[in-house]
Amino acid sequence: MLHRIFLLFPILMFVPAGCMWTQNDKSNPPRRTLVVAHRGASGHAPENTMAAFTMGFDRKADAVEGDFRRTRDGVIVAMHDADLSRTTGDPRRVDEIDFHDLQRLDAGSWGRWRDGDFAGERVPSLEAILRAIPEEGGLFIEVKDSARIVPTLIEVIDRSGIDVEKVTVISFDAGVIEAMKSHRPEWRALWVTGFKRKGDRWSPDLDELIETAKRIRADGVDVQATLDVIDEFFVSSVRDAGLELHVWTVDDPEVAGVMTDLGVDSITTNQPAAIGRAMAEDDGSGA
Repeated sequence: MLHRIFLLFPILMFVPAGCMWTQNDKSNPPRRTLVVAHRGASGHAPENTMAAFTMGFDRKADAVEGDFRRTRDGVIVAMHDADLSRTTGDPRRVDEIDFHDLQRLDAGSWGRWRDGDFAGERVPSLEAILRAIPEEGGLFIEVKDSARIVPTLIEVIDRSGIDVEKVTVISFDAGVIEAMKSHRPEWRALWVTGFKRKGDRWSPDLDELIETAKRIRADGVDVQATLDVIDEFFVSSVRDAGLELHVWTVDDPEVAGVMTDLGVDSITTNQPAAIGRAMAEDDGSGA
């Protein structure tokens, strides 16, 4: 089953050597929608911790997604917010603390995780996460920092020795994707965006979305799973532009079913096991 899955995913993703095919190769069978665990399996463990990332793969996600920033001394770590207060209780910003001091903070005892089984979880480095990616897994690296992080990011990934086909760089910041593609054009990178309603239209509209992605040389887009926006015309237009289409963050099985039927490349979710089961049932392949 896993071998078949990886045969069906686009180039520059986490597939075995010799089994890759390009996004626009019309001679190949329809792609399978993959499941990406949002900040790890963050519905089941504290977000952006090693526990969450490990649990994402344990719950059959094809890849895990994490948010990344750079510490004061230049270490890239998994952290969504600019400051540490929400998930560690420390008021400092990530870029105001050295990695050594960051490791003293507990990232597993906040919110509903307080006094739970995850006490003592630390904020992991990107380097540690890369080492933990299983052979048949992948990592979506969402850059929350500015484009200044790109040289360090490239250095860490190069030094890790990981097959870059297992790595996808994503960001809401178009400048990050543009910088990444200028340095490593062969690496897979996606522009992330949400949608906002402005009067009788959505922003960005379809033309703006495609124009931005093409301008920064993104391989595709990773968009908010907004049912009022994403339909067959939207999907076919993105495909015709030569772009991949991924969606976030879907925890509703019915929405996941719609996105799967439309043929998106991946669905990012906090509930990888439940969404994976729903998608398998929807396509008749079983749990």
